[in-house]
Amino acid sequence: MPSRLAAPILAVLATLVLCACAVEGDIANTPTLYVDEVVNRAWLPEIYIEPETAPMQPLTAVLFPLRLRQQFSNGTQLSEELTRAFWNVWLRDRVFPGLAFAQGETWRGPDKAMSLTTGSGTDLIIGGEITHIMFGGTSGTTEISLRLEIYDAATGNLLWSMAHAGQMRNALNGDFIVLTKKSRLPSSPAGAIMVALAEDMAKPVKRWNFGQPEEDENAPSPLK
Repeated sequence: MPSRLAAPILAVLATLVLCACAVEGDIANTPTLYVDEVVNRAWLPEIYIEPETAPMQPLTAVLFPLRLRQQFSNGTQLSEELTRAFWNVWLRDRVFPGLAFAQGETWRGPDKAMSLTTGSGTDLIIGGEITHIMFGGTSGTTEISLRLEIYDAATGNLLWSMAHAGQMRNALNGDFIVLTKKSRLPSSPAGAIMVALAEDMAKPVKRWNFGQPEEDENAPSPLK
């Protein structure tokens, strides 16, 4: 095989192995490889405040719709939709044995939240804000940054303060002689980003809530 053809073909084969993709085409036309784009996160969640010790038993929580720092005409609905995507991930991953969603409420800080949850029996209050959001639809770049806070529902003490950000962009298309590569975004890139951020942020909180030790990536593997 000529060297000028080998590199593009190898690149295509590597893409097929590593990505979520689909191929469409027929004998008369060059096949098209559609690659599902992923959420890019430049860093792991930034943890500013975290508890020193795990609770005696797993705690329950209530999540308030995250406040939008930017102004949108449909801000209340948008806040609930994005926060619900986050909430569904934490329910799925069982970060807490019980996690309620304060639908219809707006995050106005721990004092207001405490007044609303008094007598509910919940242990923790979760709130925060989406500090930056840019919508690119299914053809441009979508970005979301958020800040999350977790408070003791009885005392109002701040237990966790975290921040995270993600981006989903429409990558450039490319022709590889044997086929054409096209980027494919989900119908809701913003929802996909919220899911990815929620998955990242769930891990340290769940480890703490269920008393699991922090993972040490540098620790030696156990002997078999």
